[in-house]
Amino acid sequence: MLAVGLAGCATQSPRNPDGQVTTAVPADAFSLQVGDCAGPLTTGTVGQVTLIPCAEPHAWEVFAVTELPGEEFPGANEVQDLAEAFCNDEFKAFIGVSVAKSEYRLTVLQPTKQTWSQAGDRQVTCLAGDGEGKVEGSLSGAKK
Repeated sequence: MLAVGLAGCATQSPRNPDGQVTTAVPADAFSLQVGDCAGPLTTGTVGQVTLIPCAEPHAWEVFAVTELPGEEFPGANEVQDLAEAFCNDEFKAFIGVSVAKSEYRLTVLQPTKQTWSQAGDRQVTCLAGDGEGKVEGSLSGAKK
């Protein structure tokens, strides 16, 4: 699944001193951090997500984030190729098996031409999960 992040005002999420989400709360897609868990995402443009404590049932877990280089938007296909290559490599390192061999899915939040030029968005966010909200705990090292 491919999702595209949109810029907006960040909603401060309740986090403990270690930065972990302690209660379910709506948040801006740009507020996602590695280790965050989230509810199901909309298809297409994603502006808002629901952050959920990872100990509770959730659909997605953020496992990697990177920034794409460059000043000029390289084109939607190039952004997608770069984002998917990064997230596929990181998925295998995080889960322990490739996306093709995993029972879990990969979704990618990536910049659009609009967010790249208007908001300086270069962030790629990689999420692993079932998309339905049946995951409990972290998928780190799940090997399935």
